[in-house]
Amino acid sequence: MSPPHFDIHDIFDFYQRISNARVLMTFKGAFSQELLVQIGELVKLQQGNNSKVQKMFAVFVEMAQNILHYSAEKEICSDGKEVGVGMIIIRENEKSFAITSANAIEKEKAEEIERYCSQLIAMTPEELKAFHQKKRLEEPPKGSKGAGLGLIEMIRKSDEKAEFLITQLDERRSFFILNIIIHKSL
Repeated sequence: MSPPHFDIHDIFDFYQRISNARVLMTFKGAFSQELLVQIGELVKLQQGNNSKVQKMFAVFVEMAQNILHYSAEKEICSDGKEVGVGMIIIRENEKSFAITSANAIEKEKAEEIERYCSQLIAMTPEELKAFHQKKRLEEPPKGSKGAGLGLIEMIRKSDEKAEFLITQLDERRSFFILNIIIHKSL
């Protein structure tokens, strides 16, 4: 199957848009564990390894793992493993990094995710810390691939109020976007 036709001028427009948006890195596709490690190394190589870059990288890893495990869009890798498909964009300006993830989610989970994100974002840093500690002691949520702490940890790391959007993708799926800001100043 050949790729869809596109106008070659679209590439120039795309390049200009991501340049104007100060995009450092964008990836859209299947997120395997191996790819996650390779992209992480590239980000560290480009940005250095100070505490803010490490914080930004930790958010990137959590986002990539969420896509890998929970995206409603799946692909089979060359090693035969099923992995999630999504997108992560890292942007920067003079004062901060913005790390944004986007992926399909099952429509029936959208309301629960929306409620949970809204609840977490409304918490103070102290409330988030206490909630995180409480969740660490609980059994992982049913269907979770980990301890269920990733979203809490990302929102705790955000230096500004995290943002999210959930919109309908089709009759079976919704589209989840999460944006986390990490300030560059130490």
